Amino acid sequence: MSTSTIAQAKISALQHPISALEDRPSLSAADLKAYFDGNPQQLMQAHNTLVDALSSPAAAENIGFAPVSGITGSNIQSALENVHQQLNDVALNAVPDASITTQKLSADIQQQLALLSALQTSVAQLQTAVQAIHPFCAQFPLMLLVTSDQCDPNAKDELATAALGLHYRSGVHDLGIQLSWLCQWKGETLPSSDFCSKQNFSEIISDRTTIDEIANLPVVYSLISMSAEASRSYRLSVEA
Repeated sequence: MSTSTIAQAKISALQHPISALEDRPSLSAADLKAYFDGNPQQLMQAHNTLVDALSSPAAAENIGFAPVSGITGSNIQSALENVHQQLNDVALNAVPDASITTQKLSADIQQQLALLSALQTSVAQLQTAVQAIHPFCAQFPLMLLVTSDQCDPNAKDELATAALGLHYRSGVHDLGIQLSWLCQWKGETLPSSDFCSKQNFSEIISDRTTIDEIANLPVVYSLISMSAEASRSYRLSVEA
């Protein structure tokens, strides 16, 4: 196997420059011919060395590469290995950080992200408005937002689901009070004081008394039905 490298093919200077000869060279005919053949032979040797180097499996390591966005490496070999690793990561569902931009997502996902951003802005604005109207109520804003005339109709289900704590079950505190306010604002049956004392959804469905009470609270039952997760938890609690 050839061990030639691309760098070895570099010619810094000709070994037999014609300009170095005297005007009347004191060389024999054979030596003069050999002198004139020296440059082509040097070029041929450098050319063959370059061909051997480029034909070698290690050639890619000796060809430089300027890193581009998403691909690292100082030569072609390392850049190809980096691309190969990224493809393997994708196949194994280990997508490299920051490799998927918004432009690579489907139009539907981009629309959902835009809607989420708008909802976050709306929630912040409504929380500020609620704080200005009644500072105490700002501690329990979600149910107020759901029933507020200022709430975007398209956002009501998402906010109500968040209020119920389906995705943040352990972090939604005083949920019983929030659900009580919702029943009051909707003119429905009010839950018991025991129900109102529950901190989160898990506490509500873990108590036989309050789980039975949900059947008489249409608004609360409707919220639970919004999520397959909550509905399943509720059903299992009822059947227990």
